[in-house]
Amino acid sequence: MLVFIIVGAVFFILSFVFGRYRKKLRKEHIKAWNKALKYMRYTSLALIIAGLLYVPEVQILKFGGWLFIFSLILYSSSLYLIFIKNREKSGGN
Repeated sequence: MLVFIIVGAVFFILSFVFGRYRKKLRKEHIKAWNKALKYMRYTSLALIIAGLLYVPEVQILKFGGWLFIFSLILYSSSLYLIFIKNREKSGGN
């Protein structure tokens, strides 16, 4: 499915864009941030592969692809909300 490939590519690129923000984090958050970015990259690649392997007769790939999209959105949004909250507490640096 083309949707899986596009969403996977967008999130994969965003993982590198958000990687630049690790300089603005406090030292105790950098390890968790790197781990989250790694999760985002691997899930994005899995989503791209699911899109490339998609065949209409195999419904498990369609279901799995939508679960990947849901988990990426849920996990990424919670991660970035935590980042914004911690950034505000540290004085907006």
